Amino acid sequence: MESDNGAVREGVLVPVLPGSKNFDNSIRPPLQNSYMYKESKQSFRYNSAFLINNATLQERYEAFRTKRRDMGYTEEEMEESYGFLLFDDENKANRVGETGVVPGHSTCTTLGDPSKGVYVSKYSDCLDLNRWYHGKSGYIAIIRLTKGRVREVTENYTVNYTSPSNGFDCHVSEQLSSVSANTSSFLAFERTQYYMYELPVGGAVQPPSHVCPFAVVAFSYWDTKTPASEDKEKRYTSLFPLVGFVTNDIMLTRKY
Repeated sequence: MESDNGAVREGVLVPVLPGSKNFDNSIRPPLQNSYMYKESKQSFRYNSAFLINNATLQERYEAFRTKRRDMGYTEEEMEESYGFLLFDDENKANRVGETGVVPGHSTCTTLGDPSKGVYVSKYSDCLDLNRWYHGKSGYIAIIRLTKGRVREVTENYTVNYTSPSNGFDCHVSEQLSSVSANTSSFLAFERTQYYMYELPVGGAVQPPSHVCPFAVVAFSYWDTKTPASEDKEKRYTSLFPLVGFVTNDIMLTRKY
């Protein structure tokens, strides 16, 4: 679906200016309505955005919904929602608009075999094993989801991965409802994943058609609790350590 050089085809990514009516009506709500941490509304700054216009992926998504309705899925099972993926690389984020969400993008393996399904985060501000830090930047892919029939599973930390369940479309952690803003970032991330898969005759469909890329947003994170003077002091200390003082703080590590 990509061009020969791996670039995204013209027209797949439609620019949307942050602060515009289109951005505020279509892109900002999924992000802000999916925050887990109360400080996120003040801390996230969205710098650029693209809506994804991929007719093939959108048609597959709608076909999944039509088929599941015909199979007798309830309104609750057909309810649409959003999921999120974090990328450090702009090209990888943009390519989701071409390829869909494919296996291999996530480090999580606890809810299902990563080669037979994909992992998508429930919260737009819980996208990594580590908490956010001041100055962090990257790209968030917003994904339209129809979770369908959802099965709660026990987290599996072995390499004998949990298989997709016949008759279901999604696995979630049985600990999902216990996660709060006070949960450690590691557990919060792993327990708020959706494991999405599609099991037709002959094996899993990749990418799953009920996982449809919607937008890509560039962001930066600003810790409102960190005074600017303190942040500047940390940068200067890292660049110019005091004479006679041995320092290894070139890379600062935050612990939570």
